[in-house]
Amino acid sequence: MTDLGRDLVLAAGGYVALLLLVGALARRALRERTLSDFYLAGRRLGLMVLLLTLFATQYSGNSLSGFPGQTYRQGLAYFMSVTFMVAIVAGYTLFVPSLFARSRRGSFVTPTDFLARRFGSPLLNYLSATIFVVTLFNYLLAQLMAMGHAFAGLTNGAVPFATAVLVGAVVILVYELLGGMRAVAWTDVLQGGLLFSGLLLVVVLLSFEVGSPADVIASVEAVAPEKVASPDLSMCLVWASNFLLLGLGAPLYPQAIQRIYAARSMVTLRRALSGMAFLPLIAITTVVWIGLAGIALFPGLEGAETDQITFRVLAYLVEAQPLAYLPVLAVMMAVVAAIMSTADSCLLSLSSIFTKDFLARARGLDNAEAERLLRWGPWFSIAVMALLVGVALAPRITLWGLLVIKFEILIQMSPAFVLGTLHEADDRRAYSARDILLGLTLGLGLAVTLYALGLRNVGGIHAGVLGVVVNYLTAVGSRTLRLQRAA
Repeated sequence: MTDLGRDLVLAAGGYVALLLLVGALARRALRERTLSDFYLAGRRLGLMVLLLTLFATQYSGNSLSGFPGQTYRQGLAYFMSVTFMVAIVAGYTLFVPSLFARSRRGSFVTPTDFLARRFGSPLLNYLSATIFVVTLFNYLLAQLMAMGHAFAGLTNGAVPFATAVLVGAVVILVYELLGGMRAVAWTDVLQGGLLFSGLLLVVVLLSFEVGSPADVIASVEAVAPEKVASPDLSMCLVWASNFLLLGLGAPLYPQAIQRIYAARSMVTLRRALSGMAFLPLIAITTVVWIGLAGIALFPGLEGAETDQITFRVLAYLVEAQPLAYLPVLAVMMAVVAAIMSTADSCLLSLSSIFTKDFLARARGLDNAEAERLLRWGPWFSIAVMALLVGVALAPRITLWGLLVIKFEILIQMSPAFVLGTLHEADDRRAYSARDILLGLTLGLGLAVTLYALGLRNVGGIHAGVLGVVVNYLTAVGSRTLRLQRAA
């Protein structure tokens, strides 16, 4: 094992101990054994904690592995991904102000709580909760795979992929059972600081090895000229599709919506979203730049190997630049932190949906009555983690592929939240449960059918984007016909 690999394992061990300490402190900080306090930190997240935990929710181990890996596969054209994170902030503005106000009035805990209060349809509740569960399973699987790639890539296989996945899963599970939302948010602050400072230092030091942007592009052209070619129309359509896929889908992450519920005030939430418009620009630009440098340094990688490009570049940089040792170690600790905090967020959201949207709703329990079901959360988390570890140990898809599948499904919830927050339920112009269900059924059905037929995109447009267009048009058309009949 290289010195970096050894020190990373030692540092990761120290970080795990810190995580468990934070989890224990967060458990002591629990004011009461309630759904709101455990899953939403008592709805008291301040500006900096909220900003960094929202950032960590969007910028995870999947981003640190998946975005450079996709850059490696597509080349210079993938710099367009920098705009995707800005699209996410724009997506939040479509429904967040109204949703936050409603969450305070209705004491929402899960995303489905809004749908239950707004539409009152059990079928819509269960279908939506199922979509959120599938999305979170996918996202958590991506984090476990990213952890395996991180340690295997940086230690040159001395820490095997399977070992990293297993150990990471156990730590995530223990930490989730201890601290709840408060612990996750607190560690996101540490992770965000490490990530930003470390990435910027790495980019500066990497420039000494690979040269200026012009030098890197020239190097890429020498080994893979197709990766610096001007994008054709189909690639531009793919960009537009990705923009919509992430802009409409990412704000609907269940863990992101729960952070909206957890904000201290609307002013705090608005300021945090304003900051979110700038932080990802720096972070995504740097990891995409690392992916381009990886093409020049490690040509010829294929398949799942491309998802290790970030970690191969960092390991190379340590060998070439002694001054890069500490910055790279800081970045890798931030990667471990990002993976663990994101995975923990997913597991926490899964537990809340299982407890509140399936167990409690099936028994007709309100929030106060549902609190006694918290004891089932740990058993559910253990079962989920065991299942996902089994899948992660035999990966059959890239991290980017997992990300796309997740959004193809999640984006279908966009009309329910965007259209559902336009009017109060008693407004005659309001969308009904039937309007939303009809659109969701047709849109989701189209996306899943196209994907099952192997048509992951049509003319460069993702199956999920085509599905959500049908979804919106159907919901709007259904309401229009209903209002015309009532006139």
